Amino acid sequence: MVHPPSIFEYFGVHPIIPSVAAAALFTLVFGWWMGAGAGPQALIPDGRITVRNFVEFAFEGICHLAEESIGHDWKMYMPLIGKIGLFILIGNLMFLVPGMGGPTGYIETNLAWAIIAVTASEIATIRIHGLVGWLKHMAPGPWWLAPLILPIEFFSHLVRFFSLTIRLTANMFADHTLLVMFLSGIGLAGSVGLIISLLFPWLVVGLDLFVCFVQAFIFTFLTILYI
Repeated sequence: MVHPPSIFEYFGVHPIIPSVAAAALFTLVFGWWMGAGAGPQALIPDGRITVRNFVEFAFEGICHLAEESIGHDWKMYMPLIGKIGLFILIGNLMFLVPGMGGPTGYIETNLAWAIIAVTASEIATIRIHGLVGWLKHMAPGPWWLAPLILPIEFFSHLVRFFSLTIRLTANMFADHTLLVMFLSGIGLAGSVGLIISLLFPWLVVGLDLFVCFVQAFIFTFLTILYI
């Protein structure tokens, strides 16, 4: 998989390392900025649309989904769910900054988050139902069908690692490849190339921005469902 050039290639290590570090730093700074504004005054919404209002609205929606899906223990998992969603969103948006390159374009990053999300969901099940209850959950039905159902159910849970990873990686790679193709339209001959290079990139950037948010939401929502 070919990745667009980024400034992280000049750090003397694989670009994924400084890319992940930068996304983690942005996530921590953004979380601190949101937390620094918490207080009595935070209960009073601003009279205009701000980044804080948008984030609070989105987080409230995620909390509602978590409460409906997970149950009364949903607050316990919100720090993990919030970190996953915010990191992936910031990693996606980094692609929109020329020369940055986002960590979610690397399959290794997405696989790592998939492992964390799916492992947390399995641990949550074991914590609530115990190891025996987890095995019963993996093989529902009559006990004599367990040797048949257990491998199938285990395989379906194993596929979750790859479904989360491939979905995010493929969508982000295809989306940003499309953006690069339109940005390269200036190489076309005549006025057609000029129109493509001036007009279409803005449409693709808008679509790219939409995809960044949608893919972050899908990954977060699937994590909630698995838990």
